[in-house]
Amino acid sequence: MKQKCIIYGLNRVTKDFLYIFEDRVEIDYIIDDDQNKPGIWRRYQVYKSSKLDERIDENPIIICGFDKKLPQHELEKRGMRRGIEYFFESDYFKSLDYYKIPDKPVVVWGTGANAKKLLDSRPEFEISFFIDTHKDITEFHGYPVKKPEHIENWKDMFVIVAFARDSDAIDFLEEKGMIYPNDYINAVNVYDSPSRLLAQTIFDRARYSFTCNSILNHLEIVTNGNTAVCCTTFLEKGLDRLKNISADKMWNSIKHKVLALSTENKTYTFCLKNMCPLFIGRGHRQIDDTWVPSEEEYLDFEKKPKVVALGYDSTCNLMCETCRNEVRIARGREKKEADELSERIISDGFLSDTEFLIEAGDGEVFLSHAYKKIYMSSVCNDIPYIRFLTNGTLFTPERWEEFKKGKTGKVMLTVSVDAATKDTYEKIRRNGKFDNLYQNMDFAAELKRKGELAYFRMNFVVQQRNYEEMPLFVEWAKRLGCDEAFFTKILNWGTYTKEEFRNISMMEEDGVTPKPELREVLALPIMQDPIVDLGTIQYCHPDTTEEKIENYYMWEMHRKEPKLFEKYFEIG
Repeated sequence: MKQKCIIYGLNRVTKDFLYIFEDRVEIDYIIDDDQNKPGIWRRYQVYKSSKLDERIDENPIIICGFDKKLPQHELEKRGMRRGIEYFFESDYFKSLDYYKIPDKPVVVWGTGANAKKLLDSRPEFEISFFIDTHKDITEFHGYPVKKPEHIENWKDMFVIVAFARDSDAIDFLEEKGMIYPNDYINAVNVYDSPSRLLAQTIFDRARYSFTCNSILNHLEIVTNGNTAVCCTTFLEKGLDRLKNISADKMWNSIKHKVLALSTENKTYTFCLKNMCPLFIGRGHRQIDDTWVPSEEEYLDFEKKPKVVALGYDSTCNLMCETCRNEVRIARGREKKEADELSERIISDGFLSDTEFLIEAGDGEVFLSHAYKKIYMSSVCNDIPYIRFLTNGTLFTPERWEEFKKGKTGKVMLTVSVDAATKDTYEKIRRNGKFDNLYQNMDFAAELKRKGELAYFRMNFVVQQRNYEEMPLFVEWAKRLGCDEAFFTKILNWGTYTKEEFRNISMMEEDGVTPKPELREVLALPIMQDPIVDLGTIQYCHPDTTEEKIENYYMWEMHRKEPKLFEKYFEIG
């Protein structure tokens, strides 16, 4: 049942608040003393504060706005008290959180980065102690640390699991009879709770003048079944994980609604603006926020994702120095979980309305049993667009014939290469054979010429070992007939120490400015060729002028091949 209320303040915060809470509150009218405000906004009548002198009902008043001093003064001079007759909009935020901390001791399992992040978020509850299985420590930031085997009364505690690969811990807890989210949750449920995220975006004053709808239509499924609603390199917040919640509930969750608000109100609060090319190539064109909100409705997200990107199996035949120090082949439990994710994606109907499938953002698509389950499934046959990411070493005619069987949509190929010579390639992409890759890229070029590949792109992660080969790489891509030679700056995924990364990165300490030797390469005429895309390299990035982007992944390919997604973009 909706709660009847009066809104005090007509501003952007009001509009944001109603986007989240309009199905929870019933508004009698809106109070605002600005002479320029209309008599009616949307379907709501707008009055001055003198209207409150006539008030005879007991409905609460909710103050919305960046500055609440004047509204609060008006209400308190009439004898009203906060928390009784009136409230701030933020007083309602906690009601969005689907977990509740019970009246039990709270313990945290893990003493790593996620546990520290939990502490830094200053949770509203007291932590009794931490748990760690592997480290031989007795204290973590002033809290005692215990081993699981020294704990007997699990059901008498509420556990927050605070590390990434937590399947064993969750199995252990559930064997003890503990149920999510009544007896345990993940740390991300706390520090990225809907209430916290809403507070960040609703009070964010910086706004941008363009529209990106990716969060409304995009889903990524990554390691351990964690999920995101944009590229995980560009958006630091995600939804829940598939292990914890049904696919439909996850997609249609209040957390997704809050993330959608951050793009609908044009704050883009959670977007990494030093990584996403939509910001890199545009500059910080922030727009003033002192305006009466338009009556135009904010958009809601699609009923099901239109773009689905998969990246949850690290199985790969290479051990590239940028991401791992060993060849990883999913076995045992890891393989079982990846396979189960694929089966669930197929059976839960994730792909039934998908128009663009991207496979795979982690591991090698042509080696992974879990990814093969997806692309060999009949549900993929009628997906209009399929893009697969590979290291190219296994892209043979035999695998191509197997992959394309039964598919009716356009197929796009993206290959991670990172070099243009045999010596550099085999140092960086360890276990890879350059001669095999070269032959496979010739085969891909043939498919592109024949029209069997709708798009062909090669990727290059720029670092100290390979930056001098960037021009040669562009020449190679042009000779093959690639649509795009795509460059990105190297990131530290935990592979390097800070000192090692400082030496191998071609960016200055700010992470944005190229080192002088890279600037020299970027200034060469070949690097100005239309085939080149500098991706996350901000320096010399061409201006991004589009004012509306429906989906990032479609947009970045549309720039190089305008006819590729003609259903979504005006052509000509």
